[in-house]
Amino acid sequence: MDYSTRRNDLTSEELGFELEELFGQPLEFFAREGARVLLEVALEEEVSEFLERGRYERRADAPSGYRNGKKNRKVQCGSGEVEVRRPKVTGAEREFYSRLLQRWQRKSDALLEVIPLLYVEGLSTRDFKRALKPLWGKSGLSRSSISRANQALKESFEKWRRRDLSGEEIVYLFLDGYYLGVRMGVREKEGLLLAHGVRRDGSRVLLAVHLGGRESTESWKGVLDDLTERGLKAPRLVITDGNPGLIRALKDIWPDVPRQRCTVHKTRNVLARVPRKHREQVKRALNKIFHAASLEDALRAANEFERKYGKLFPTATEVLGKGLSDCLTFYRYPERHWKRIRTSNVLERAFREVRRRTDVVGRFPDEMSAMAVVFGVLEEDRLKWRGLRMADEENERIEAAVIHLRMEPIVVEWAELLKAA
Repeated sequence: MDYSTRRNDLTSEELGFELEELFGQPLEFFAREGARVLLEVALEEEVSEFLERGRYERRADAPSGYRNGKKNRKVQCGSGEVEVRRPKVTGAEREFYSRLLQRWQRKSDALLEVIPLLYVEGLSTRDFKRALKPLWGKSGLSRSSISRANQALKESFEKWRRRDLSGEEIVYLFLDGYYLGVRMGVREKEGLLLAHGVRRDGSRVLLAVHLGGRESTESWKGVLDDLTERGLKAPRLVITDGNPGLIRALKDIWPDVPRQRCTVHKTRNVLARVPRKHREQVKRALNKIFHAASLEDALRAANEFERKYGKLFPTATEVLGKGLSDCLTFYRYPERHWKRIRTSNVLERAFREVRRRTDVVGRFPDEMSAMAVVFGVLEEDRLKWRGLRMADEENERIEAAVIHLRMEPIVVEWAELLKAA
């Protein structure tokens, strides 16, 4: 009997057990199948409520009507299209219709709301049930079904954190931290350290979510050590902000891997040292450096910035000069990738969604819940990402860039004088 046929014969209670079978599957599969299972359980509960009896239950005083198989129905959810098997009812005095999937509705808004809430509510059994309430209203699931679903989500996340990475070929690795209130009764926020990667084929993958204190060198070394111990090979470029602990950790673990420092962070740091009335013109000068047509044009724009603003805004110019060469690394890589790799915006945008989701929670009951919410939101974001073009031409250019940067590092002359001083 194939999977879809077997699923047709499952009761609502048995459908709950299916979440346990999803361990170890790719995350996209877990998200889609988890959504399908939850929706099918809800549909079964609706039919039981309509007929006033469970499956195979006989009651003399029950309304007329009986279950008559199931019909496939495609529904859109946050992780893609899923196919659910909707129960059919015949012989009833009035027509059965689902509150969740009305005939004209091909997209379940309730489902889109519920899946993120499974993470946001903290994954306790009580809160898990509250999170699911918008999906199936009064009918609800049994406590045992909710507990199994709860445990399945936790175990799936835990297994994902420990999965083997030796098969991943990461070209671009994005590293960044996000501060979150993790523990009840503690005012200080803690850093969640995240690793996202772009594969050789241009697709995107979330690699790690770690709890890391205040983004210290040791915390970031722990993340990088974990990645390498699980088999991840050195990427071809690492994109970071200017966090000194992260930079030191990278030099210890992957000293030969080129690094791109986020140009957005650098721009903010420079403009913070410029009087408000001059910021717009200084920002235009910075854009000439970070949005130039070539590395040569960028270097000329950097020298022009120093000549024009070195005496007028010396502190801002000094801030720009520190690490400026690392901000220009992206120019050696394929031009069609520049927009994506010169900043860490791929994570910054996702953090805004994380912040929106976590603000309603306040502080989480434990570390697992905090990491799970970030994991869940980032996975939703990743599934919406278009990816990068990675043809042979781009891959050849990437490999050439790594060699070129080792043999001929990018040098901004006045910035190097500042470094020496």
